[in-house]
This record gives sequence, structure tokens and C-alpha cells, in this order.
Amino acid sequence: MQVSKNLFAKVNQYILLVCVALMVSGCAVRMDNVHRVSLDDDITYILQPIPETLTNTGIQALFNIKQGSQQGKENQFMIQVEMTTSRLLVSAYTVEGFSLFTLDWHTDVGTLVYDKKIAIDPLRVLAELQLVLWPSSDVAQGLEQGQLKVLSVTYREISSNNDVIYQIKQQDNISQLTNVKADYSIVIEELDRWSLLDEKLDGKSGEKLDENGLVNELTSDNMEIAP
Repeated sequence: MQVSKNLFAKVNQYILLVCVALMVSGCAVRMDNVHRVSLDDDITYILQPIPETLTNTGIQALFNIKQGSQQGKENQFMIQVEMTTSRLLVSAYTVEGFSLFTLDWHTDVGTLVYDKKIAIDPLRVLAELQLVLWPSSDVAQGLEQGQLKVLSVTYREISSNNDVIYQIKQQDNISQLTNVKADYSIVIEELDRWSLLDEKLDGKSGEKLDENGLVNELTSDNMEIAP
């Protein structure tokens, strides 16, 4: 009986040490598959699974964020998104190539891991990217306390309490998302789009791919359990 108690104590101590080791890193792990992102005081968005139209697709885009309608501060960064039937991997980096954050969402098992180096919320970036790229039916399903209105093939609005919060315009490979209430806009210029199936077959990237054809970027060495 004493042996069992000692063994149980050692196991608990080991688990505690592992948790502490995970928490000192810059990563967060969420084990549920319902990820809510607050977009406004009146709007919450639940991240939606990868739509069939984007499955096995890679996208590289330039984000240009402008704060204020008149000569506001501007920030630019690059983003690369890779999507399979059960995994979404996002990498953001400066135009010079320095990493800003990575996000890895295994939609089949419900784990979402992200690692950020600066004060950019990866979940918000992904949510606003979905507002632009995901089908309108998926976006509408993810909105809580907000309404989506599709005014044309290239223009949609998101409102709350009859006030327009987001205006989203698309033209060719350029999309503009404007948050009217917070007074900022994001211009997303899609630079490249490719099939992950083709990449996996010809191995052009030279990176080590997993069974889904995605690059493994996050490791257990820098992982933190989110509260």
C-alpha cells in the first residue's frame, strides 16, 4: 500500500513538473474544439472548420493593416495558411522573414496550439481571415450576436444592433476588411495559392511534411497549456 502511495506521489510530481515546463513557453494549447473570438463588444465569432472549397489548399498573402481612416499608422506582415481536411496551419512573419506567430489547429481532435512573439492575437487574425475567405454560410454560422448581410458577390457586411461593424470587399486577389467601429482596415493581397496534394507529390518545398502534407512547425519543446 505504501508503495502505491509513493508511486502515486511521484506520478503527481512528474505531471506538475511537466505542466510547469509547458507554461514557461510562449505557446498555448486549447483542447476543446469551440474557439470563440471577441471581435467587438457586441460580436463574438466561433472559428469555423475548413470549408470543402479550401481543403488541401495553401495560401500566401500580404496583410496591410491601417489604423485610422486618415493617414493612420500602417503595419505589414506576411501570412501563409495550409489547410487539409483535419488540420489548419498558419504562419505569420514580417516581410523580412522574421516569425511573428504560428497557429496549428487539429480540427479532428480539437487541439489548437499557437505561439506568438509579439502582441498580435493569432485567433483574431484567423477569425478575420475567415470573415474574408470562408463561404458566407460558414461565416454566418460562426457569428454570435451579429448578422451577416451579403449585398453582392464581392461585398458583405457584418452588423450588430443595426450598426455596421465590418465591411468586406473583394476584387480579384485583393480583399479589404474594414472595421467601421474600431476605425481600422486590413487589405489582404493574395500572392499565391497552390494545392497541397501537388506539393506533397512533387516535394518542391524541400521541407519535412507530415502525413497530411503540412510542415510541422510547433514542437512540445515550446508548448504551454492555456487556462
